Amino acid sequence: NEDGVSVTTINGGSLTIFAGLGAEGDGIDSNGYLVINGGTVVSAANPAADAGLDSDLGSYINGGTVVAFGSTMDWAESKSGQVTMNLQFASQQAAGSAIQIQSEDGTEIFTFTPVGEHIRAFSGMILSSPALAQGETYHVYVDGVQMAYTGNDVGRRGPGGMHPGEMP
Repeated sequence: NEDGVSVTTINGGSLTIFAGLGAEGDGIDSNGYLVINGGTVVSAANPAADAGLDSDLGSYINGGTVVAFGSTMDWAESKSGQVTMNLQFASQQAAGSAIQIQSEDGTEIFTFTPVGEHIRAFSGMILSSPALAQGETYHVYVDGVQMAYTGNDVGRRGPGGMHPGEMP
C-alpha cells in the first residue's frame, strides 16, 4: 500500500514471499501498518539492502509463525504478548542457513531451514512463534553454530550484533 495510513493484515493461511529478484525489494512492504494475527509467514527480501518486513507505521505480530529475512530489518512487536525476536547479525549469513532456537536446557523450540530455488543470504531476521515464551532464555544457532549477544540492542546498530561461538 502507498498511502501511509493503510493496514496490511494477515489473519491466517500460509504465505511465502521471495521479493526483489532483481536489484532490490522488501518482502512485505506496508507504507502504513503491518499486522500479522495468524498463519505461517516466510518473507525474504533482496539481500542487497532490504527488509523481510517493512512498514512505515509499525509491524505487529500477534499470532502465527513468522520468519522474515533481509539485510536490514524493521522492528516488529506484539500487542498480544506473543514473543518476537528481532535479530541483527554481525556478518551476512549464507543463503540456505538453518536457524534453530533452543531453550536454556538445550530443548529444541523452533527450527527453520529455507528450501526452494530463491533462498537468500541475510544479516537481519525477525522470528515469532507461539512456541516462544516471555521471560525464557533462548540460544540461537545458525547452521549449528551458536550465536552470541554482544550487548547492542536491535534498532541501535553498532559494531556488535550476533557473533558465532561466544556464549550469549
